[in-house]
Amino acid sequence: MQLIKEEGYEKTMHDQVLPALMKRRTSGDFERIAGQKIHYRTYAADNPRADLVLVHGFTEGIDKFNEVVYYFLQEGFNVWQIQQRGHGKSYRLVKDPSLVHLDSYHDLLEDLHFFVSEIVDRTRTDPSLPTYYFGHSMGGGVGAAYLETWPDDFQKAILSSPMLELDSGNIPVWVASVFAHLMIGLGKGTNYMPGSTPFSKTPDFENSCSNCQARFDYWFRQACEHEEYQTNGSSISTALEFLRLTKYATNAKNCKNVKADVLLVQAGKDHMVKPGGQETFIRQIGDRGRLLRIETAKHEIYMCVNSDQEKYWDEVMGFLK
Repeated sequence: MQLIKEEGYEKTMHDQVLPALMKRRTSGDFERIAGQKIHYRTYAADNPRADLVLVHGFTEGIDKFNEVVYYFLQEGFNVWQIQQRGHGKSYRLVKDPSLVHLDSYHDLLEDLHFFVSEIVDRTRTDPSLPTYYFGHSMGGGVGAAYLETWPDDFQKAILSSPMLELDSGNIPVWVASVFAHLMIGLGKGTNYMPGSTPFSKTPDFENSCSNCQARFDYWFRQACEHEEYQTNGSSISTALEFLRLTKYATNAKNCKNVKADVLLVQAGKDHMVKPGGQETFIRQIGDRGRLLRIETAKHEIYMCVNSDQEKYWDEVMGFLK
């Protein structure tokens, strides 16, 4: 597989990648709950070998994965993307475009299950093809919990920098949890979690989740131009729900339900999630799981420099094939 070069990256995306994707893209919305639209996209590959459901991470736009979708199409995978609630064009509980607010992490799981069972399974053109999962960060945490809850839906799964243990910085997780419960009790669950801020149009590459300047610059410009991609911070309620999600996904009893083969890719320089939860999950699913660590990569491995992505994609595509 030929990676897009960092030199001239934006031109390649504009002239080559986006036109190729538009030819194969269909878009739609569904409502699991009346009045709460969830946006999705599908992409059809030539001579497909499998159907792949791709789920983005926290505060990410669906278009941020255009390069990823492009690679999967080249390798013969039909791609199905869901825009998780609280993000992009999907249903939001608050008007602030920068804030991600969730009442319950169960909504993320139920949305995804509805999408798989009512959209993917009912419209895929060849039901004999295997179904795979690719989830990044929050999408990886949701994916891990999904594999435990509906273990027969996917045969293989890629969990890329999955959110399986939160990094609360210098504050112990239990302290953050007590604070969250207190604030929610005071009716302040929609407030920004301390440390979270609204979207800023001042770039900060050094503290970003990518180590590739070209890819960072390209996506940051997209976000600045489209308000729907300016999600940037977590509400107090959302942070607590993420904590509950990680506890569910790393629970030993739940992990025993996993039937899919799992490749978990860990970033060596990840400052967003901790590695402990990832390692616990892989250990507890036993022979079903394998952990790959990319030492020099930051959290968004798929947005890193080509030298990091080369091993990443070799392993991912080799695993799925």
